Parts: sequence; structure tokens; C-alpha cells
Amino acid sequence: MSETVVIDPETLSKLDDQLWRRLGITQTFDRLLVEATASNPGAPAEVQSVAGRALQGGAAKFWEMSFPQIKKDLCRRGVLAESTGSLTLADDFADKLSRLIHDVDEGVSRVEPTPGVTLDDVMKKAAEREEKEKARKSAARKPRARKTSTTSATPRKRSGAKSDEAADAADAAEATEAHETKAAASSRPAPAARVAPPNKLFTTIKVNKLLDHLDNTTLARTQLGQRLELSGANLDRFLEVTGALDITRIERDDLVQLHWRGRELAQTSSADRRMTVHDLVRELRKHALGEGDEG
Repeated sequence: MSETVVIDPETLSKLDDQLWRRLGITQTFDRLLVEATASNPGAPAEVQSVAGRALQGGAAKFWEMSFPQIKKDLCRRGVLAESTGSLTLADDFADKLSRLIHDVDEGVSRVEPTPGVTLDDVMKKAAEREEKEKARKSAARKPRARKTSTTSATPRKRSGAKSDEAADAADAAEATEAHETKAAASSRPAPAARVAPPNKLFTTIKVNKLLDHLDNTTLARTQLGQRLELSGANLDRFLEVTGALDITRIERDDLVQLHWRGRELAQTSSADRRMTVHDLVRELRKHALGEGDEG
């Protein structure tokens, strides 16, 4: 193995989300471990401590629980290497990372660094959700305006000078027109189904299915919808709310995967998971309603 590569944290900060994706690093906690290993290679326990020192609460708990699996996965993918009790960047990945940093310094990438997902984003997400919920509660609900019927029947006015033959022809034309109008109305597609109420859309069965089907894998939106027996507006609403609470996230090509809260929950024991899922369902319904009650 070549000499261990060590990269200054300030140099790594030049890379935004888009540049990390070019290296195949898309997950927040994967990136956390790669950055810590690049700047502080050494014993796995020490690297773990460096990577997680800014985490708190649920994020810190998830990091401690998931570190062995994240490290194993990154080693399997050739991103990290563990040898003689030391965790370092794999040689090939270290070369790719060094070349990318060089390209950024030289302006080859043509990409201006932009703010990406940081640890502060992860830590402040819960507080932001709470602020939005308070704002939503304070907003007055406007009653839905009832639609007024715009259909009116206008009688056809016939000239008294028409002959009996012309009158019969007009009557036949009216009958044909009425039949065609009725047929056209019956052939129109039925209006789209309304989104199910939160207490029907978010249930412990659906949330458990979501965690089981997305545990350590990703599914296309349509595939996930089939497994959850959701489609159309109901599936869109389900993913919108679970995404807002960091349970799911949608990647490119409409691929759905568990976000950090979902991954944390999927790895809890069955006893703990039962109560946690119950509480999560209440939280999902509350967020969907935008009010304190569950309807």
C-alpha cells in the first residue's frame, strides 16, 4: 500500500454535494466518515469519534449504531481501506479525490461551490419543522368555495314560418344533439380520487412496510407504491410528508430510499420499534393535518 493520504479539512470543504456525487458519495453519513478518514486516518474508533463529534440526539445515536455497517459498506465499495488496525482512504479513491480537488483548484470543474447538506442542516431540521408547524397552525383555514353549476339549457327558438317538414327535421336534430351530449358526458373520465385522510393514509402497517421494503435498498416510486398499495395523489402525499420528516428521500430517476431517521428506525429492535412506529404515525398524521389533532 502506498503512503497514507491526509487531506486538510479546509481543502475538503471546497467540495459541495454535486462534486461528492461525482465520487459516488451521496449519503450524508457516508460523506461524514469519508471526510473524517481523509483528514484524520487512524484507528477506526478514533475516526468514528472525530466524525461524530458534532452530532447530537437522534443523529448521534444513529451514528454510533450504524458506524460498523457504514464502514463495512464503504470498504466493500473501495472507498475506504482497513489494515493493521488503521482506517484510511483506499488508494484508487484517494487518487480520484486528489484529482478532483486539483481540478477544483485549477477551475477545471467549472462548478462554483454551493452550500450543501451540512451537519448543521441535520441538527436544525427538527427545529425548522417545528417552526413550520407553528406557522401552519396560526394560519386560518379558508373554507373551500362551493362550485356553482354553469350548465344551462337554452331552448331552441323556431320560426313560426317553418313548414312541418322543417320542424320535424329540427326536432330530430335536437334529439341527436342531446343524445351526443349525454354520450360525451358519460365517456368523460371520472374525477381524480381525493387524497385519503391522514388517519387512513398513515398507519402502522404502511410505515412498517415502508421500513421493511427500503431497509438497505432503494425502490422506484412505482414499485414502492405497489408494495404500500398507494398510487397517484395518495403516494405523492405519503412521500411528501415522510420526506419532510426525514424518513424517506427521493434520489435521481425517482428512486426512493430511507433517510437518516428512517434508517435509524429500521435498525431498532422489534420491541422498541413498535412504540416508536406508533409515535411516528401520530407525528406523520399531525404534520399532514397541520394541526394538533388527528382528525
